[in-house]
Amino acid sequence: MAALIAFASVGALLIQPTVASAQSSMIDNILNSALPSSNTNDNNQPSQENGSSSSSSAVPLSTSLSCGQVIKQSVKLTANLDCKTDGIIVGADGITIDLNGFTLSGPGEKSSKVGIMFADNDGVTVQGPGTIKSFQAGALFSGGEDNKISRVTFTENEIAVFETGSKNVAIEDNLMFGNSIGVAAHSSSGSKLTTNLFKSNDLAGVTLVNSANNELSMNTIQGSVNGIFLDGQSTKNNVNSNNVLQNRGVDLNNGNGLPTNINDNVFGDNNCNTSVPDGLCLGR
Repeated sequence: MAALIAFASVGALLIQPTVASAQSSMIDNILNSALPSSNTNDNNQPSQENGSSSSSSAVPLSTSLSCGQVIKQSVKLTANLDCKTDGIIVGADGITIDLNGFTLSGPGEKSSKVGIMFADNDGVTVQGPGTIKSFQAGALFSGGEDNKISRVTFTENEIAVFETGSKNVAIEDNLMFGNSIGVAAHSSSGSKLTTNLFKSNDLAGVTLVNSANNELSMNTIQGSVNGIFLDGQSTKNNVNSNNVLQNRGVDLNNGNGLPTNINDNVFGDNNCNTSVPDGLCLGR
């Protein structure tokens, strides 16, 4: 029962009206916070680029970045970036942001700030090693296709990686610990979560809401209320070959006990101890 109550709060967190209809929702706050500020006295203004070309650089440019900066070419961090506002705003398709071993940190998980914001961008890669910490969303994918994030450590965020309305995001080889939720997807499809390590993310390792045709494989998830949660409107997702153990509520949760033939989700070869409905764990 505790697990079900906990996931009622997760549903309330993620199932929100559209941006046009509900300015006060969490999704709105995240999206709005990523927009460039109109306050000319803000020292964290997005920088003005020389030239307006949005073409990417084949090799990341090593450069010093400013908080809230709109990035229109591939970049490689050369120092830690400690932000009171948003971190980095992606402004072009096909670019690479290389954290290069440095840390992008924000004003806290209860703020409305975003570490790296993707706004309908395609083919963008964020790569580590490096750390993104202390934002409401460490990385936010709002629309867009074929983006990738890999080898990044996410910690002390409300949601480490948040997808809304995105397609075909690759999330692989990341470490996510000490967040409220590791990965949350809302109305998103085609994502592949592979070989990530989730530890001690309070509410959930991964939660999918109204999301279809996503694949979760070879991830390790420990220390959450629910390891993997798919709501009743999430369909045709494939959850296979994951280690989902030592969670405080339920390791695998399909719609709070909804039979998998109702929403056509597939669970196979997952090493876990508890599931709702029963029978989703290997050998159980």
